[in-house]
Amino acid sequence: MSLSKLELKLRVEAKINEIKAQLGTLAADTTGEAQKRKQQLEASLKDAEREIKTGWEKITDQAASKLNEWLKG
Repeated sequence: MSLSKLELKLRVEAKINEIKAQLGTLAADTTGEAQKRKQQLEASLKDAEREIKTGWEKITDQAASKLNEWLKG
């Protein structure tokens, strides 16, 4: 794996962990706003998981580009 893809992997994994922590915090909150935020976070998580489903060794440049955009959002 190239250095740039390794760096991307570490950044993506960190953001995934951050999102999962936020989802854990929101789990007990039943307000409408919290549920909306939870849905947004879950959708964001699915976007990243879709791009890395083939594994980091097989990630394409297109998927890497999408993940970089995902990290910005």
